[in-house]
Amino acid sequence: MIRAIIESVMGGIFRAILQFYETHALPLNVIVLVYGLIMLMSWLNLVRMYRYLVVAMAKRIHQHPNLSPKSSVKKVAETIPIPWDEAVKASNFPLIGSQVMLVPLLSSAAGLQRILNRDELIGHALDVLNGADPRKVMPTYNMMWKNKQAKKHAKN
Repeated sequence: MIRAIIESVMGGIFRAILQFYETHALPLNVIVLVYGLIMLMSWLNLVRMYRYLVVAMAKRIHQHPNLSPKSSVKKVAETIPIPWDEAVKASNFPLIGSQVMLVPLLSSAAGLQRILNRDELIGHALDVLNGADPRKVMPTYNMMWKNKQAKKHAKN
């Protein structure tokens, strides 16, 4: 009875869409499920690569004679290059994606640089050197959004 009331209120287009969905529910749901799993795996891959980069940068900072855990982000950025390619090689999934992306990117150094913020990464590496748990470090949505906006304004 409730279905009949809803169908009468929504009209013919809604009934056509509902009938199409009921006819093809299994393939549509499988597509949505596979897409969701791909996006989840892309996000987890990005987090894994980010943590790899943070630990690698912390190790490089520790081994560098002119840097310490109290060094500034700017000084570290000028002194040590970020090993983007090493993180890509260490990855075991071909896609990366942030929480705000609708379509994942192929794992590449350029893709990582597009998504991640260099200063946040170096800041987290310094935090790890100061005792933070590297397993709890992850890229933040705000920094990704600011990075994306900055790159968009740089093009204009």
